Amino acid sequence: METSEAEPRPVLWHLAMSHYNEKARWALDWKQIPHTRRATMPAVHAAVAKRLAGTETFPILQIGDEVFADSSEIIAALDQHWPARPLIPDDPAERERALELQQQFDTILAPAVRSLVYQHLLVDPDLSAKLLAVGGGAGRERMLRLVQPAMAPLMRKNFDVPPQSDDWPERTVIAQVDQIGAMTEDREFLVGQRFSVADLTAASFLAPLVCLDAIPARLPELPPSLQALTERIASMPGGQWASRTYRANRFAYR
Repeated sequence: METSEAEPRPVLWHLAMSHYNEKARWALDWKQIPHTRRATMPAVHAAVAKRLAGTETFPILQIGDEVFADSSEIIAALDQHWPARPLIPDDPAERERALELQQQFDTILAPAVRSLVYQHLLVDPDLSAKLLAVGGGAGRERMLRLVQPAMAPLMRKNFDVPPQSDDWPERTVIAQVDQIGAMTEDREFLVGQRFSVADLTAASFLAPLVCLDAIPARLPELPPSLQALTERIASMPGGQWASRTYRANRFAYR
């Protein structure tokens, strides 16, 4: 990996289990930028984020004295500081479209995927503790299992997770995957002729549902109650595209 000696080594504060954070990790790896990663425990990360950036969410990227507190801001900053292997297209029309899709996936697809998984995960204290403890040791998992009964209602409230009887997360994910399938029916990439932030964003957010085994964080298996749905999504053209795109480009720097 190469980087400019004039640029300070970035520090990524992240949640190891989060698909939002996987978007930032992938961007750093895609651009072959040496960096330091600091994984923080869920819930504790809010206090760290408040101290670093005045927010309550990760990922957060520090580049010297600069702080970027959102995955989309992080990618824009990476392209500005390290122009090689750009993720944001130069062509004005393609740039506008790629950023438009990134915003769509950030605000519609990602929250729906999170709510869908949490609908099924938060009812299982052991499995949710396993997921939230990713990036930590066995002690973290034991502690999270103890506090999970108190954390689960807060997570449902903070992330707008509806009861399992509410199918809006499933309907939203299916609609987004349908749209992605239509857009990639006769093309490899969502925008233009090369991999961009639009592809990275969509594939990052769908990876837990369509290619869980390929994610470097080694997430635990999803709840059995999600199996039929994830199999359906993975078989859809948009789901197949997401799995193919993730597997082909997540480790393209190696």
